[in-house]
Amino acid sequence: MMLMRFLRCSVFLFAFVAPGPAANAQDAMPVWQTNANEFVKDILNRSGSPSAVLIVFENQSSSPAADPALLKRTILDNFQKAGVRVVKPELALAEIQIVFSEDWQNHVWVASIRQGPGVQTVIRRFARVQRDGGSRAPTLTIRKTLVWQQETPILDFATEGQNLYVLEPDQLVVYGNDDGHWRMRQTLAISHERPWPRDLRGRLQVNGLQITANFPGTLCTGSSSPPAMQCRLGDDSWRIDQGTLSAFFSPARNFFTGVLAGANAGESVPAFFSGAAIQTPDSRQWVFAGTDGRARIYMNNLASPVAMAGDLGSNLAAIQSGCGSGHQVLVSSANDLDRNDGLQAIEIQNREAIPASSVTELPGPLMALWPGETGQVVHGIVWSLTTGRYEAWSFSAGCGG
Repeated sequence: MMLMRFLRCSVFLFAFVAPGPAANAQDAMPVWQTNANEFVKDILNRSGSPSAVLIVFENQSSSPAADPALLKRTILDNFQKAGVRVVKPELALAEIQIVFSEDWQNHVWVASIRQGPGVQTVIRRFARVQRDGGSRAPTLTIRKTLVWQQETPILDFATEGQNLYVLEPDQLVVYGNDDGHWRMRQTLAISHERPWPRDLRGRLQVNGLQITANFPGTLCTGSSSPPAMQCRLGDDSWRIDQGTLSAFFSPARNFFTGVLAGANAGESVPAFFSGAAIQTPDSRQWVFAGTDGRARIYMNNLASPVAMAGDLGSNLAAIQSGCGSGHQVLVSSANDLDRNDGLQAIEIQNREAIPASSVTELPGPLMALWPGETGQVVHGIVWSLTTGRYEAWSFSAGCGG
């Protein structure tokens, strides 16, 4: 399954500015400055306070806590006050890379400390301050329904009429609704000439009796009546959403190459884990969760992103709610495989992503998130930390916070 977790500070940006400096000596120290002081202390405690270091800064935040130059100067001053010299690479006892990033609610600062062959990491999070008028209460509620659960891995699922289709690594299982209970009706074998890659992903689509299942480097097609499934090697594009967004998947990995197909054939974006496209009366919008840990937001064309956010989760999908703007994106939260995940709806407004719901907690890590049978439904696969089972969930969004 997808073990594509890394430092994932959620997916998007808010409308924020840094707090201003204290008006006079009686005022409290700005929050960002207090955190800068503590951040340096944490770094020195973790690294053992080397006497000479090389420090490299990178800003990945669209709304940093303060001017990046001021942040850099403040952090360097703290090192010098602690008796640590900032030197050239050839004189350094340790190399420290500091990245200013963000998640939905927090500034996120990450320091990677390299001493000899080892690398240590220090992370500091603190709440971001919204611009006046930039806040609003969540307008949506995410509804979740448990559809199915089992001991073995699930890649995707679909419902069609009275049938439930569950895609597994080596078979497609069809269940029928028997007085409110799912009963197995048939299994269709999934053949593949090459070994599956690690962290296997799969995409299932059912249209009437016709079945399409995408795997890395393999395409399977068939029907439920008469039951049949044929699989072949192939680099066919995967349909990502209910609209026109399609892309090519790496045959040996667990992500999309970035080369698009369908209505966007001939265009490309950086490699990504998941993507969503939204059509509003005023614009066409795309969001891609990149393999480099950054979300890229595009408006009207894919020439270049209008906004980026660093360090994000890998799962997102478009959904239609009929509330707010009517179109949202469901985004997974920033937890690892040993913690419960969460799901939140966001809207893209003024080239930024605004939270449109509170976070809905899931019973375990979210392994996959795909559009459902209609634009109003999204399907998710969760590995329950309580039961150890793989669970198929259906998500929708309704009005009201």
